[in-house]
Amino acid sequence: MAKISAHRSEERRRTLGGVYIQRASVRHLLKHGFEVVSSANRNRLAIEALASEGLVEVANPAEVGARSEIVMTIVVDQEQTETVLRGANGVLSRLRPGSTVIVMSTIDPGYCQALAAEAAAHDIAVLDCPVSGQRPRAVEGTLSLMTGGDAAVIEHCREALEVLGTIFHCGGVGMGMVAKLANNGLSYGVGAMLIEVRAMARAHGMDLDLLMEIFKQSSGDSYVVQNWEAMRPGIQHLMRLGEKDVGLWVEAAQRQGTPATMLGAWQSFDWSSLLPEDV
Repeated sequence: MAKISAHRSEERRRTLGGVYIQRASVRHLLKHGFEVVSSANRNRLAIEALASEGLVEVANPAEVGARSEIVMTIVVDQEQTETVLRGANGVLSRLRPGSTVIVMSTIDPGYCQALAAEAAAHDIAVLDCPVSGQRPRAVEGTLSLMTGGDAAVIEHCREALEVLGTIFHCGGVGMGMVAKLANNGLSYGVGAMLIEVRAMARAHGMDLDLLMEIFKQSSGDSYVVQNWEAMRPGIQHLMRLGEKDVGLWVEAAQRQGTPATMLGAWQSFDWSSLLPEDV
C-alpha cells in the first residue's frame, strides 16, 4: 500500500495512497515528485529497493487512509480489495471526507458501483481504473488506464494517473472494469486460438518462426502475436491467472444476456495441463 504526495505549488499539497502498486509505477510517481508511503507488499526486495528512492512504510492501510487524499489499490482480486478497503484496519476506516479511492485491480464492475454508493455517503469518491500493458509499458509509463467515474473526480486525480499512462474515460463507475474485462477476454481468447493454430501448423511441419512472421504482417496480427515470444515462457502461468478475469467476463456477459460461448469454452479448459511443447 502506498501513500503518494506531491507539492503542486507552495500553497497546496496533495497526498495519495496505493496498494501493491508495481515497482515501475511507484518509481514514476517518485520521479515526478510524489511522496509514496507503503504499508504492505508481498515483495520485500521491491520495498527495500524503492526505500532508497524515497518510499516510506507505515503500519497498515488505515494509516495510509488517514494520511492520504487519494488512495490507489492494486491487489490480486476482489477479496483482497475488500480486505484492504473495508477490513480490519482498512483504508476506509480512516479516510477523510473529500478523498478519492481508485480501484485498479481487475474485479466485478458491480462491486465498484456498490463501493462508490457506500463511499459517497461519507463524501468519498470512487474511480475504477484497471490498467493494461504489462511490465514493459509500466516501465515506460505508457499503460492504458481504463477509468470509470465522474469526470470531475478524474480531473482531480489526473496529475497522478497520467504519470502511469493514458487515461481512457469509459463512463460511470464500473465502466473501467467493463472495458478491462472486454480487453482481457479478447486477449485470452486470442492466446488460446494462437496455441491451437500453432499446434495445427506444427503438426503439418510448418516452421513456426516463419508462421509468426507471416501473422505479424497479415490479418492474423495482434498484440498477443507481436509479444508472443515474451509471453510464451510464462504462458501457462498467464492463462491460469486469466481464469479469474475470464470468469468475471463470463459472469458479466451472462448478467446482461449476451453470448459467452467462446470464452465459456476457454473457461472449461484445464490450463494447468498445458505443456511447454504445446505452445
